[in-house]
Amino acid sequence: MKKILIPTDFSNNAYAALFYTVKLFSDEDVQFYLLHSFADSVSALTSRVDIGKSEKLMDELYDEADKDGKQLIHRINRDSDNKSHNFEFISTSMSLVRGTNKLIIKYSIDLVVMGTKGRTAAEDVLMGSNTIQVIKKIKNAPLLVVPQEMDYTIPSEIAFATDYNEEFPTLGITPMLALAKIYQSTIHLVHVGEKTTMDNQQQQHLKLIKKGLTDCKIKTHWISKEGSIANTIDSFVIDEGIDLLVMVYHRYNAIARIFREAVVKKIGKTTSIPYMVIPIKG
Repeated sequence: MKKILIPTDFSNNAYAALFYTVKLFSDEDVQFYLLHSFADSVSALTSRVDIGKSEKLMDELYDEADKDGKQLIHRINRDSDNKSHNFEFISTSMSLVRGTNKLIIKYSIDLVVMGTKGRTAAEDVLMGSNTIQVIKKIKNAPLLVVPQEMDYTIPSEIAFATDYNEEFPTLGITPMLALAKIYQSTIHLVHVGEKTTMDNQQQQHLKLIKKGLTDCKIKTHWISKEGSIANTIDSFVIDEGIDLLVMVYHRYNAIARIFREAVVKKIGKTTSIPYMVIPIKG
């Protein structure tokens, strides 16, 4: 059974991301964990009250979250009516990032899904701070980010943007391969640059990636940089009618982290399709 974690702040965008995911995996047995963090509320309230009152406030926050969680599960069960899906609600006073990473380990989560922004983000903010923080700090599971209240589209065309500087992230890429199998999708390997300029290591990584995609329909693309890398990829997504974009995000290597953080964040603020971020340590 697939295990999917979906953080929620009970906003319309969070529900849209949940509903999108339910439809995306409609033919699979899935255990959904719906996570709500009220860490911000705890911080705001406990800073204004004494210790004796803070415990009571915590209980009230848990009760309120659990009430909203039950309503959320009732709503998604009513709207989807999928007997192969099960939903469990979890509330926490931990930060969203910390709670997410802990549950990934505890439940062996296969995929985390979020909307681009929550209910507190301004209309002109394209990606909320919580989503950005999870992108930067998520560990041990890929993250699927769903644009604000987008309509469901079958992911027939999947783009995997890579510079071929890292080996194929076999474990992290599993959800992408699963979707490609379900929907008989074409996977587009996208590299911003010329094939003739690739070094031996990059060429070897390309061979390994193709080997890992043996059972998939694949197309390779070498595209010229037009402005920034993010804009180049975004133009490719539009021109080729891509339904899902997949990217690797380096967390620790300083140069790689700065470079890829800029690309991932800029892509997230421009593309209108879901995109999957695969975190790796190198």
